[in-house]
Amino acid sequence: MFAIRFYVMLLISAGLTLVVHISSATAGPRRDDRRVQSSETSEQAGTGKESLRMDDGEISTKGRPRPEVEMGTKRDAVRSRLNDADSDDLDRLREQIAIQGARIEELRQALEEQRQFILLNLQFLRERLAPNDPSIRLPEADPEGRSYPGQNRTGLDGVLAVSESAPSIEHAASVSSTPSPGQAETLAKKVEETSRNLGGFKFSGDFRLRADIQLRSGNAIGPPLQSARARYRLRLNIEKEIDPRFSFRLQLATGALNSGTTMDQDFAGMVARHPFSISEAYVDFHPNPRLSLRAGRMEEVFADGMRFLWDDDVRFNGFHQILTIPFNSSRFGVHALQFRAGEYILSNPNIVILPASSPFVLAGYQPGQKVRAAKLFHPGFVIKGNVNERWGHQFTSDIQIFLNPNQIQLATLPSGFPVLVSNALGIALSGPIGARGNGTTTADGAILSARDFQIVRAAYRLERNGLMWGSREMPLWFDLQVARNTGTSKLRDALLASVNLGAVRKYGDTRFLYQFALKDANSLISQFTDDDIGTGIGVNVATHALRFDLGLTRFLQWQNLFFIQNERRGNNPAEQFFVPLQREAKTTYRYLGQLLFSF
Repeated sequence: MFAIRFYVMLLISAGLTLVVHISSATAGPRRDDRRVQSSETSEQAGTGKESLRMDDGEISTKGRPRPEVEMGTKRDAVRSRLNDADSDDLDRLREQIAIQGARIEELRQALEEQRQFILLNLQFLRERLAPNDPSIRLPEADPEGRSYPGQNRTGLDGVLAVSESAPSIEHAASVSSTPSPGQAETLAKKVEETSRNLGGFKFSGDFRLRADIQLRSGNAIGPPLQSARARYRLRLNIEKEIDPRFSFRLQLATGALNSGTTMDQDFAGMVARHPFSISEAYVDFHPNPRLSLRAGRMEEVFADGMRFLWDDDVRFNGFHQILTIPFNSSRFGVHALQFRAGEYILSNPNIVILPASSPFVLAGYQPGQKVRAAKLFHPGFVIKGNVNERWGHQFTSDIQIFLNPNQIQLATLPSGFPVLVSNALGIALSGPIGARGNGTTTADGAILSARDFQIVRAAYRLERNGLMWGSREMPLWFDLQVARNTGTSKLRDALLASVNLGAVRKYGDTRFLYQFALKDANSLISQFTDDDIGTGIGVNVATHALRFDLGLTRFLQWQNLFFIQNERRGNNPAEQFFVPLQREAKTTYRYLGQLLFSF
């Protein structure tokens, strides 16, 4: 803001200087004209006296030029010199005005560049320091530049036009959408101090308190379920921009070490300390805005928070790549095409010759053979576009290819988790990882009934932009996802349909969400998909889900989730098909009520 005040004062000073020059140039010739007129009057008077003397015969003029001719010649010479001087002075003034006008235009452009720079930095400060604070509102940086009346005029008129029409600093501070110089300076000092003290690290996170109630009546098919517990989740994010091309992210989170589908920690364990472990740790290389290469422990490359393919809390070890190709114009309204691919390593058995006593034999491996790692390859693409000014849409297609998926099932058994999970962590876990639900060839077995898991998915989302309810924006979107496991021929389909109205960003905001999910027993990997829509089993479910969120402050939400779940299929020994919870079991009801604090 100091730079803006400096430039405005400089422009006004230049304008006043030009006014003085023009005034001087205008006044000078007029005084000279008066001198010429006075000289002419005196000469005329002298000529009259000379004529009288000649008439009286007192003075002889014979043989000499007549006085009036001589004086006329002198008068013409003086007038010519004065006219030449006036012309030269006016030309010099015009030249100076043109030069000054060009300089003023240069200063105006520099002023506009400084303004754009300030707006971009203020936006950066807002996103870094208070991304969710609605009280701090900043103007949009205008790539075209702000247009003031008279900004393209040069010379004195241009100076006066810019100085009169450009808003003053005091006026800018009074506009609600523009931060005052004091606010900008405060934000700048805060960022500078934070960056200096923390070495450029950025901290964020959330804390969630949850009430979790699960109810199901028992019968001959399924046991009863009555669980009411209090839980909490704490996540701490640490980010560092190493340089413009490299960034680092670390997330620490609570949760039992043998559960990959939740970061919740039960209010239990007497007074023992709860674990706080690494959930994410990766380096991202982005040589330009279109390409991102990531390596470490991270969210899956197609994670979308929709509770379909993946649980929100699942993280994978490996690599992923994202390439974005933008389109300036397209006949079909497409503005971006994105290619994504992920390669994730799920296990590392490191067994060259399998002994007969190994737990891997239970998963179908033959003694004496080499046991290879379980892996996931996940390529696909996303197309983003606009239907019109109000509606946008997105289409996604991808395929998941799992190698050695029986190891995932084996890790959920008491005989398998020590070699697949505990060995990798370097500690002895209390029990196997949870969320068993896929069909197996034997009851509680380690061999999946699906021969392979090669899951093809298609997803489409339609969004309504700018929908208002009173003074609040209420995002509206519809989302449909379908998947099929092409690695088997039975019970291989999954579907999720969702409709959402609203979003919570500040006090008083609301959100309504309805979802219907159908996941057959061989459609998705139970241990990785959502464990709320599929309570306890992940797949082999048909579930209705309702959600209502309310913003209590800009950093606190009250969230309510209801689930009504029924199982899809029962056991079929003739086809060597068994599931943990069968179709005729009673309906499962679940309620999650939680307070989410973001910081």
